[in-house]
Amino acid sequence: MDKSQTLYEVAYLISPAYSDEEAQNFQQLLKSGLQSLGGMIDNEGEVIKRRLFYPIKKMAEAYLASFRFLIAPEKISALKSKLNSKEVLRFLIVETKRQPARIYRPRIAKIPGAETMIVPMERKIKQTETAAPKPIEPAANIEEIDKKLEEILGK
Repeated sequence: MDKSQTLYEVAYLISPAYSDEEAQNFQQLLKSGLQSLGGMIDNEGEVIKRRLFYPIKKMAEAYLASFRFLIAPEKISALKSKLNSKEVLRFLIVETKRQPARIYRPRIAKIPGAETMIVPMERKIKQTETAAPKPIEPAANIEEIDKKLEEILGK
C-alpha cells in the first residue's frame, strides 16, 4: 500500500431502466477505470436491486452498488466524472478507515445460587430461570373483601 493513497468507499444507485447484466457491467467498467487511474480495489461489492424509500428522478427502484478502493486523493475528481453519467441516479464517495476484525468475547454471567456460566452475548439470562419459584398465596375470600369495602365506604 502506497502512503500517498487513501482508502475510500463509493456507493451509488444505477437506474432500473438497465438490466441486471448491464448494471454489473457498469460496475466492472467503473472498477477497471479506477484501476487505470492507479487505484486498487480493496473490497469487491455487489449490485443489488432495491426499492427506494423515496422516488429519485421519478424512480421507485434502483440497483445499489458499492465497493472500497485505494487511490490518490487528487484522482478522486476523475472518478466523480465517471459517476456523473446517465446510468447513475446518485452517488456518494467517503474517505474511510480499515475496521479492525471484531473479536467475539463471551460474557460471564453470575447468578446468585448457581455456578458461574459463560453466556453468549446475544442471550440474556433472566434471574427467574434459575431462582426457586415463589409460593402462591391463597386468594382472599369474597366475604372478607365485601366487609372491607363496606368499612371503607362507611355503610
